[in-house]
Amino acid sequence: MNGSRRASGTNRYLLPDERAVIETRRHWMILLPPVLKSFAIIFIALYFMSKDSYSMALDNVVMLVILGVLLYLTYQITQWWMDHFIVTNRRVLLVSGVLTKRTAIMPLMKVTDLTFEQTPAARLLQYGTFVFESAGQDQALSRVTHLPGGPRQLYLQITDLLFATYGGAPPPTPMRFAQQQTVNVESGRAPGVDEPRRHQTTPIPHPGSAWAGED
Repeated sequence: MNGSRRASGTNRYLLPDERAVIETRRHWMILLPPVLKSFAIIFIALYFMSKDSYSMALDNVVMLVILGVLLYLTYQITQWWMDHFIVTNRRVLLVSGVLTKRTAIMPLMKVTDLTFEQTPAARLLQYGTFVFESAGQDQALSRVTHLPGGPRQLYLQITDLLFATYGGAPPPTPMRFAQQQTVNVESGRAPGVDEPRRHQTTPIPHPGSAWAGED
């Protein structure tokens, strides 16, 4: 995409302090199933039409079927063109839909595991599936299929963003267990630890009762 088209199509989903790092459509292989189904239906319809070329009713039905298949195929292509997978410096977004837009969002801080899957055909045609796992949540972006590029493209870019996101927080202070301290044998305390103060208290006698220890 060029800069103007990318800006007009992406900025509407971004926060003021957010920048898009990755923006891509699904791989064209996602269109293979609907294209094959459409051509199969058209082929069968034309086959029945050729068997009885004198029936006007059958011709009309076949033409309606072909028209419906072409509309279905046009819708699938339009949906592929309008769907976008966007990764920013803060979130992962999947924008889909033609008439009704649907935007699935996952913050990068919620991603606990990232898996990139490729079948032999996917490795040959350079696309794959991302599996996002978050902390105890079932996200709408848990599995995104038919994303273009091999591991050295999308996968490494998203991994760099994840490391950069987690790298922004200061590392926790390591706990030291190897330091040994000498202990005073008589008191049982480490050096520098003062002996706790002892309070001498006398029990309060009840009226009519003798002091403790008296015969």
